[in-house]
Amino acid sequence: MTTRTLSPAAYDKLTTTVARETGERRTSALWSHAAALVRHAHEHGLAPAGHRPSGPDGLLKSLEELAGCHPALAPLADPAVLPLREQPLGSAAWTAIEEFWDRHPALEGAHRVDGYALGDTYQLLSDEARKGRALCQTPPWVARLLLRLSLEPAIEEWGPADVRMIDPACGTGHIAVAAFHMVRVPPVRSRGPAPVGHGPRAVERALAAVSGVDLDAYAAALTAYRLLACSASVLGVRLDQIPASLPVNVAAADSLLDRTEPLLAGGAYHACVANPPYITPKDATVRDRVRAAYPQVAVGKYSLALPFTALMLEHLAAPGGFVAQLTANSFMKREFGRRYVTEFLPRFDARWIIDTSGAYIPGHGTPTCILVHRARPPVGDTVTVIRGNRGEPHVPDDPARGLVWRAIEEAVDSRLAWDRFRAGTDRARREEGHTDVAHWGFSM
Repeated sequence: MTTRTLSPAAYDKLTTTVARETGERRTSALWSHAAALVRHAHEHGLAPAGHRPSGPDGLLKSLEELAGCHPALAPLADPAVLPLREQPLGSAAWTAIEEFWDRHPALEGAHRVDGYALGDTYQLLSDEARKGRALCQTPPWVARLLLRLSLEPAIEEWGPADVRMIDPACGTGHIAVAAFHMVRVPPVRSRGPAPVGHGPRAVERALAAVSGVDLDAYAAALTAYRLLACSASVLGVRLDQIPASLPVNVAAADSLLDRTEPLLAGGAYHACVANPPYITPKDATVRDRVRAAYPQVAVGKYSLALPFTALMLEHLAAPGGFVAQLTANSFMKREFGRRYVTEFLPRFDARWIIDTSGAYIPGHGTPTCILVHRARPPVGDTVTVIRGNRGEPHVPDDPARGLVWRAIEEAVDSRLAWDRFRAGTDRARREEGHTDVAHWGFSM
């Protein structure tokens, strides 16, 4: 069973029940989710101890054991990240948590340990993260499309041995985990040799290539756990058997304002991929600080998605790097987006504009679009645009197979196939000594 089959009300009911003892909904959500994380580690054979200790004290002991497996997991025992000891649980709350996960598991089957359900579950449990920080996970099938249009061409251009990517609003790590697998088993068209996908070198290279930063310290810790869980699964070891030297590039920081975090170093990434928050900061101080840091895009009642675009294109991306984001399309319709559209975006090489407003994306009530740019001045006068004509006639049983989303993927496939055909013919003509390469138009 996955979290898609459960009503959000069920998770809210659990948080409310546990909060009667903790007195605070945020800590209630953390207790509930930490219990699912520990179950995930034990049921997949990742935890150092074979037996999962019972009770709230047993959960705290399990978290300490996981925290000792790798430096990147240390936040799991940090009271600033998981303040569980400050608001202990009684037997009634613990029983509610255990019975909930017995009835409604948030764990994958034995064949995969990616932790997508764990990420979705945190969003459902924590209304503080969902409403206060606009935490909204990117479904795996959306993440894959974003990476196909950014990380995949970056791998082709720079090679799997050198490419680096970042999600500066990584949440619980859906995009980061998908990127890990793409670098570990790169596209067949990638330039240069790649390590074997199941070997230690491939895992180390994939971990070194992927970075994630998020304002939510627990979400960042969950991203680190998921990357290490994937690595342990590929290598066939427990988490405590992974060398401490293996890199895990995940940090808790304010990507928009923190200039001391090493992962936010300028010009370091060949691909920047994000589903950034779409909200306007509620805190006036934060709102003004962001406006001062990004005056070219943070105008009026701006959406945070616009400063994130500026961050990725102007600061994080290497020259020519690919920047892809799923973002709210409100900037196209409202006054705060005027300068962004007329002055900021024209400075960069736009590659794709995809209307996803008609697609059914669980948890995303805001109409969205996908923007893909390269961090360089415009090249040529062509931008691939996929426009929506109609929305879904009904909520699809499988959102990844919805009519609108399938139409988007088919249009992307057609365009990419055409681009590869044209590149191949151009290359063949150059090799034959021709210089008068012709280009044909393509419309969608």
